Amino acid sequence: WNESTIFRDPYSLRRVRKVTSGGIYNYHPAYHTLTAWTADGQRCIFKSGLRNHSSIFVCNVSTGDITQLVDWQAGWGINETEAAWAPEDRPFGVASICLDQHSGWVYYVQAEVEATRLKAVHIDSLEERTLSGGIPGYVFGQPTVSGDSHWVALPSNIIPQQMADVDSYKPMSVDGVREFFASEGGSRMQLVRFRTEGDHEPEVVYDEVDCRGNHVQYSPVDSNILHTDRDFAPDFWHGGSDQKRNRVWLWHIDEQKLVEQPSPSGRTFQVHSVWSFDGKGVLYHCPPTRSGDQRGYVIGINDLEGNNIAEYGSESWTHYGHVGAVPDRKVIMLDGNITDDLILWLHYDDPSTPRLEVICRHGTNWGGHEWQFPHPHPQCSPAGDRIIYNAADR
Repeated sequence: WNESTIFRDPYSLRRVRKVTSGGIYNYHPAYHTLTAWTADGQRCIFKSGLRNHSSIFVCNVSTGDITQLVDWQAGWGINETEAAWAPEDRPFGVASICLDQHSGWVYYVQAEVEATRLKAVHIDSLEERTLSGGIPGYVFGQPTVSGDSHWVALPSNIIPQQMADVDSYKPMSVDGVREFFASEGGSRMQLVRFRTEGDHEPEVVYDEVDCRGNHVQYSPVDSNILHTDRDFAPDFWHGGSDQKRNRVWLWHIDEQKLVEQPSPSGRTFQVHSVWSFDGKGVLYHCPPTRSGDQRGYVIGINDLEGNNIAEYGSESWTHYGHVGAVPDRKVIMLDGNITDDLILWLHYDDPSTPRLEVICRHGTNWGGHEWQFPHPHPQCSPAGDRIIYNAADR
């Protein structure tokens, strides 16, 4: 079916297709590079919630035609409860789906009683598969697919026993969650990979206690390298980890080697970071320091050895937001930081003379929905000619 409409962006006059017009939320894969689009840039995937159910869809962006990929699942996946193992309320979490641009398989994490399952559906045949029934005592995070399509990996974080003993439907504050994570035995992160074909037995390629992480991304060109977060007490993902150890690292699987991705500013918490399309750089941004001695966001890019290529900042860059990559251009894409209502391209062709380009106005109400569903999270297609983003209001 098709429910799309077309309009001109009021800032750039670019043509914009509004793909969806209904539902409690409509949300494409967020945070990372190459998770939402087919390789030709003609189709993208998203999930939607409607009448206490949710499902996964694919859209032809040239026409706006939508195809449903899996049956509706009970639950919206938008509950304020931080306990990700409340199954009926969180069938598809805020960042739980990923499209392999080459094969057409959508890998997704589905919460069910006793476990989170790793499953897959094909955007053409609608064939469905289950790769894993979950790892007891752990909850899966967002999947990522290797550039050669042979592997799907994801973070697997331990569920603290004290937390598991609490009613999984009881709302829990962020402070309460962090307290459980910081308790003895409350944090352990494993990076787990599965073969996409044949044997789907899990292989743990990284294991660290007293650590948690949710953002894991395969290099677009090297299936030996995983980009990962490492979050520590007391604040973990929400507020800046421990303000001492750097958050973003590259894990070389075969060599068992971590490579730090620091900011020249000395800030250690890259709130979001992504791969460049060519796999040669890591784009990031860091919020103001918790102590207040450094104000405003800094935005930058490093090479694979952690050497800085470019970094920019201003005390007036105070807005929350995200970073994204653009193929074949030296660009950092932004939906916030500098403004709160525009998608911008920060060009660094010559790092000494950066410039900004307005792509469009997303105009979202950042607080217009629970969790991060109203956040734009723009993602550029591999063809470089289209951007998918979210916009919401109350």
